[in-house]
Amino acid sequence: MSTEPSLTPSSISSIPSHLKMTLLEILSRYEGKGRKGILISSNSLANKFIHLQWNIRPTQRRQYRNLFLAVREECRSIFQYYINNREVIYQEHGTDYKFRVYKFDEVRGNLILGFVYIDPNSL
Repeated sequence: MSTEPSLTPSSISSIPSHLKMTLLEILSRYEGKGRKGILISSNSLANKFIHLQWNIRPTQRRQYRNLFLAVREECRSIFQYYINNREVIYQEHGTDYKFRVYKFDEVRGNLILGFVYIDPNSL
């Protein structure tokens, strides 16, 4: 049995940048197609973060139970913060990306947020 990686404060602080990367990646795929809303769940963000950070797949959740629990809890608290603020603004390559945030659903603690891109040219 392998030992679980530790969740350090620096790794926790990089979770929002993974969310930013995910939002901007999805937004770029739908550029010019009229799609504005993006749904992301806290568990899917946690799974993606764990895979990118430690190369651990969601199918290994039982083996790394404590790590998955801790990261999912952190993702839920970050999502709760975004729900309370109602918007997120990212800067990338001199461009501001503004998203309205709303709670889409919550299923057994898994928060699903809707991020709606606000195009500055449409205002």
